Amino acid sequence: MMDMMRRELGSTGFRISIVGFGTFAIGGWMWGEQDDTDSLAAIAAALDAGVNWIDTAPIYGSGRADRIVGQALARIPRDQRPLVFTKFGHRLVDGQRVNCASRAQIVADCESGLRDLGVEAIDLFQLHWPAPGPIEETAAACAELLRAGKIRAIGVCNYDVEQLNAWRATGVPLHAVQIPYSIFRRQAADTVLPWCDEHGVGSLAYSPLHRGMLFGTWTPDKSFPAGDHRAERPDFRGRRFQRYLQAVDELRTIAAVDELSVAQLAIGAIVCTQGLSGCIVGARNAQQGAALGDLGMPVSAKQLEQVDGVLARLDADLAVIGEG
Repeated sequence: MMDMMRRELGSTGFRISIVGFGTFAIGGWMWGEQDDTDSLAAIAAALDAGVNWIDTAPIYGSGRADRIVGQALARIPRDQRPLVFTKFGHRLVDGQRVNCASRAQIVADCESGLRDLGVEAIDLFQLHWPAPGPIEETAAACAELLRAGKIRAIGVCNYDVEQLNAWRATGVPLHAVQIPYSIFRRQAADTVLPWCDEHGVGSLAYSPLHRGMLFGTWTPDKSFPAGDHRAERPDFRGRRFQRYLQAVDELRTIAAVDELSVAQLAIGAIVCTQGLSGCIVGARNAQQGAALGDLGMPVSAKQLEQVDGVLARLDADLAVIGEG
């Protein structure tokens, strides 16, 4: 199923599947504790299920994520390895998140990424968050790495349309944009995704299952362990959280008619979006890794209409509930 729909990512010559494997399996700094053995098992199971790219970042686990991905890659023959996407310009300094996309930082992040991942070139090198300083300097440094063969494609994450236009004005190629996007967070459908479609730039959705909520397995008494950032967010507590779970129940009823899971329906609904190239879907163990192979199922126009109805009611109720 992973290879059912495939599109080019930019003009770099490589391809990605519509549904991809992402960062939850590695355990960032926001998801609580994660066992390395489970991470390796999740990666192996995801690849066996047909996933052909991995997205990671050096800030996840303060470099631990990239090193675990590197361990996984070392076990795979070179001609069978998945594509590897990582990031730059976002790190922890004395416990604080710092954004820096100077030439020196970009080069340093690239070199450490190559070393930790154990690869000769990074398939997609992405600015993790918009950073202070001129976009021209960031773009020029990426172009330098591209010419040197140390990276194969350039991406940015969390850019708005104004920033994307500023990058485009530099003349440096941009191959992909990574944005938060799910049926519960749809703003990019009216902004960044049309821009990507117009300019032929690939786009990757992160948190397409709304930080795990759209897996459809949570109950009203769901809680989050220490170190899991979701406990701090309005969508995951109080009346707002309970209303989201009611919407998930409605989606489960729609999905069940065609023997789909909530996750299959949620991913199927967003991959229909014009301009979207792929989804980063996470897994924390072998069972979840294997389940990635069942995503990307096509959904019908009737299902999309029903999902839209659920979302319209949800949006109306959330507007009344507010942040409480």
